[in-house]
Amino acid sequence: MEAVGERTGRRLGFGCAGLMQSPSRRHRQRLLAEAFEHGVRHFDVARMYGLGAVEGEVGRFARGRRERIAIVTKFGIEPTGSVGRLAALQAPARAVLARFPSLRAVLRRRESAFNQPRRYDAATARRSLETSLRELGTDHVDAFLIHGAGPGDAIDIDELAEALEDLRRAGSVRAWGIASEAQASAGLLDGIDPHPVIQVRDDVFEPFRPPAPEWPVITFGVLSAALPRICGCLAQSGPHEEWSRAVGEDCGRPEEISSLLLRGALLRNPRGTVLFSTTRPERIALATEAEDLAREADPAPVLAFERLARAIPDEEVAASA
Repeated sequence: MEAVGERTGRRLGFGCAGLMQSPSRRHRQRLLAEAFEHGVRHFDVARMYGLGAVEGEVGRFARGRRERIAIVTKFGIEPTGSVGRLAALQAPARAVLARFPSLRAVLRRRESAFNQPRRYDAATARRSLETSLRELGTDHVDAFLIHGAGPGDAIDIDELAEALEDLRRAGSVRAWGIASEAQASAGLLDGIDPHPVIQVRDDVFEPFRPPAPEWPVITFGVLSAALPRICGCLAQSGPHEEWSRAVGEDCGRPEEISSLLLRGALLRNPRGTVLFSTTRPERIALATEAEDLAREADPAPVLAFERLARAIPDEEVAASA
């Protein structure tokens, strides 16, 4: 089973989990179009993203472009009942939270409802795919992933693998696999052949290594934790001049640190796709420039930067989080 990224030009993919943080549909469509204009062809969604609204947004963007892009979606964490009806209220709700931060604690407690044990089976997969295809306005997805399965969840991977293979043979799914933490992914898919796609977290502090060179891998979370940790540590102790000399790039600039982190992720996952996300269109060019550097430039600065990052004492990493 080939990696999705092998058919999409750039190996950077655009992660859409935070797409509804953008303030308007016009801005969201501009963001997706900007990624496309910079050569990004892999768009990552899920039924749950944006409380069910993101697939529809990506579907609008995909009109007239469908044969030129790859869409990956996921199933298993579903926006149901009143939660799904909140999707249209997300932008106003974010404005309220910005004015009243104390409400965040209340919402975090309610979010625990999404963390209850889940059941993954063939019927759920088929129903979710039907909804995703309708929302995306397409007859197929390029990869269909089991979303977030972990210890305590009910999952018969043999039954599910058979059902997903049936969907692949029918053409509604080009590839399938799992999006989860690395340990859960390896445990569930061990022994399944050909190798399904795995989508796993990866960053400089906890790098993911593919279990086999031929395994199709999509990595995410490259910037989300590492970027603020490193920037926070450099701001606290002020050693960025030393880092800049060792790396040969200006480590006092968050943009340079983002570039180094993305380049490192692309080096760790040489055949797969690396997801990034932003709500600011101007940052997309910076990400794709980082990919160009990863492809063309000497990797020595990236390796020097990663050695420095991994040498940050644990107490400094914790203090900056």
